[in-house]
Amino acid sequence: MSNTAPGAWQHVPHQLRGPHQHTGADDHIYSPRLHNGTFKSRGITTFLNAPYCPPDRNAIREMGAKVCFIGVPWDQGQIVRTGTSQGAGGIREASTQYFPYMFEYDVDLLTYYNLVDCGDVPIVPGNNERSHDYIYDYLTECLHGGAKVVLCGGDHSVPIPGARALSDFHKNGSIGYLHVDCHLDAAPDWAGNAFTNCSGPSRALDLPNCNAKNMVHMGSRNGLNPKDWFDFFVDNNVRLIPMQEVVSRGVVECTEEIFTRAWDGTDGIYFSWDTDSIDSSCMPGTTAPECFGFKGREVIQLARTAGTFGADIMEVSELCPQFDASHISIKTAVLMICHFLGSRAKTLRDQGLKP
Repeated sequence: MSNTAPGAWQHVPHQLRGPHQHTGADDHIYSPRLHNGTFKSRGITTFLNAPYCPPDRNAIREMGAKVCFIGVPWDQGQIVRTGTSQGAGGIREASTQYFPYMFEYDVDLLTYYNLVDCGDVPIVPGNNERSHDYIYDYLTECLHGGAKVVLCGGDHSVPIPGARALSDFHKNGSIGYLHVDCHLDAAPDWAGNAFTNCSGPSRALDLPNCNAKNMVHMGSRNGLNPKDWFDFFVDNNVRLIPMQEVVSRGVVECTEEIFTRAWDGTDGIYFSWDTDSIDSSCMPGTTAPECFGFKGREVIQLARTAGTFGADIMEVSELCPQFDASHISIKTAVLMICHFLGSRAKTLRDQGLKP
């Protein structure tokens, strides 16, 4: 699409607007040539300085966006410590420290995907059901606009409306559901509430076109996993790969298994990645940090491997910047996304396909 067409996708980072504006088509992937460069004025922060696009299917199509970033400032489905409402903002802030060019894959994420930021989903304080409906609506618009979604929570009740939106999008087919987490999150309910941050897999299996054979959990460990959560996986014959098995077999092999299972005969998959799956030494800024998780190098291996398979929605949740140390957590979250997208781009390019 021409940069001069009405509503066309353009890359002029918000913080570069002004007398020293960078207008070259590739200026955003090179070291700044003018005074007001990438690391100067903060400006209005979007993910990787991507253009803003309204969460409207027609606007998404007009801009030619193939990936939409959406934030969910919501933590009222939480059963542990709060703070995840700031997660998407933390990711956007950390993304300003990076260029969109990923040399490992020789790809500029912004122009390859025509990446856009659709802003934050509006939330209704105290009303989990209404807020979940808004999440559903935003995702539905993006999917029908022809884009994949990077969804950033927010607490881990986010995949409940997220998987529902994907289920309805593929209503004539079937979907897979991946849950990478320290916790099994399979509570039938929590004190009568069926829509908490520990109910994602249970609600996914309630969907009419999500089958147990296409559901997988990976990364669980330690003592915040009640027996009824474990029983859910056993009783429904859902594949469970605890962290001990990941350590024994290796992260790449296990990641290949979970994506192969999720994509087996399905039309799309929902990839839910809780930041507390990562070891507390590498991810202090999460709601329920735990030891014996994925280490920094393994996080990137997981993201790179996941990118070779792809997903309709990649969700990163439970990020709590208020507990972060030296931006370790929010920068890791950005890299989880960037390596997933970079690996996906290389895979598609190698296959002669477009996003």
